[in-house]
Amino acid sequence: MYSTSRSLEGDVLIQDVSYPGPTGEPVHAWLVEPAAPGRYPGVLYLHWYEPPNPTSSRQEFLDEAVARARQGAVALLPDLRFPWAGEVVGDQRDLDGVLAQTAQLRAGLDLLTARPDVDRVAIVGHDYGGMYGLLLASAAPEQLRAVVAMNVDATFGNWFATYFLGLAADATVAYERLFTAVDPIRFLADRGGVPLLLQFGVPDPFVPDSTRRALLSVAAPPTDCRLYPGAGHELDAAARADREAWLTAKLAG
Repeated sequence: MYSTSRSLEGDVLIQDVSYPGPTGEPVHAWLVEPAAPGRYPGVLYLHWYEPPNPTSSRQEFLDEAVARARQGAVALLPDLRFPWAGEVVGDQRDLDGVLAQTAQLRAGLDLLTARPDVDRVAIVGHDYGGMYGLLLASAAPEQLRAVVAMNVDATFGNWFATYFLGLAADATVAYERLFTAVDPIRFLADRGGVPLLLQFGVPDPFVPDSTRRALLSVAAPPTDCRLYPGAGHELDAAARADREAWLTAKLAG
């Protein structure tokens, strides 16, 4: 891992870092940690997709990561690339993009868990970030203490088809079949007992009630689902307070 800059905010060290992905490509991230040496839990924060909003990047959770570091935690906040920096084209290449992004995030998770000062790890993800977080939870449950998924869709193909490609209904069905093996809904029941917090704004134009019900119908325990009326897809301060308290409890001890 290479650090290009660092700053100290009181007792918290914030570093602009890069580390190699699975094929050697650099992954840029914030690394936020207590300035004092110790043994801490770790959190991998995965941001949402909302361009041109500047929080559609590793910036989204920076304030939360600093607050958690003050409580005693190491946080890694990578910039996600697909679909943020990758073109959705409507064929097998889109599935390849999801797989490549998941592998990049697994590299970040492995970095956190390999640190001698980190003894337990959680994932927090929003929107596409939460969907990738669910894939990681299924792929590496032994590395995780908890997962938070905020306003996630049940499938990758739905949002790609609707908001990137504008496909007609019949074309959408065929396209969504590409992602069957990686759709987040498959992993809600297959995450090795890792505790899960689902957070949804209601109503949410991107996650209808039917999608939320479908996710909950297959979610294995322990799963905690919380709704936030009027919070929208971005969610709000109440949702932040809930997930911070929930994480504190799950990462304790």
